[in-house]
Amino acid sequence: MTFAAPPSEDTTVVSVELKGATGEAVRIHLSDGSFFILHAEVFAREGISAGTPLDAEKVAALLSQSERVFARLRALSLLSRAAHSRKGLARKLASRGFSAEAIRYAIDRVSELGYLDDRAFAESWVRSRMSVGKTGWNALYKGLLTKGVARPIAEAVVAALCSSEDEIESARQLSEGLSPAAAIRKLAGRGYRSRTISKVLKEKKDTNRGAAEE
Repeated sequence: MTFAAPPSEDTTVVSVELKGATGEAVRIHLSDGSFFILHAEVFAREGISAGTPLDAEKVAALLSQSERVFARLRALSLLSRAAHSRKGLARKLASRGFSAEAIRYAIDRVSELGYLDDRAFAESWVRSRMSVGKTGWNALYKGLLTKGVARPIAEAVVAALCSSEDEIESARQLSEGLSPAAAIRKLAGRGYRSRTISKVLKEKKDTNRGAAEE
């Protein structure tokens, strides 16, 4: 998607060459010796052929359109392999060299198509984490933030799927048979909230006191 050399003000297309295994890109050679690459979708839409005049402004516009197509297709490819948040997908596209404008276009387009929904992503991610092991509220919340989910969405989703009662019951099971010190280490390491840890430890203390009095 770049020039071998900047085009002069007045150039014409000398030849076109299909690139890629499936011909998804086209290399366009200009009369001044420079060339650039477009996605085949943009090439076909514009009706470019040998002899077509192209100045620097037109080439820049074509490259911008082409980059948006490449970004959209890359976004769809990434989403076909794994769910992403908007911010997480934007990071992936940026790491592949796409411009901010192309990334915005790609994110908006796949969102319109229904392939990108931060809340749905957050709910799926939380359920997955909770299904493979006991995990505290804080760990789930911070995990969503790391994945690029906005704070309000992250908080709402974790609150809905990991209520205080759920977290307390999970912490009870995880700390069963452990000493207070060991329970604190384990629960804190799994991201349980301090208030949950305090409640579970108090229950353990009350249970031990009751057993001793008997």
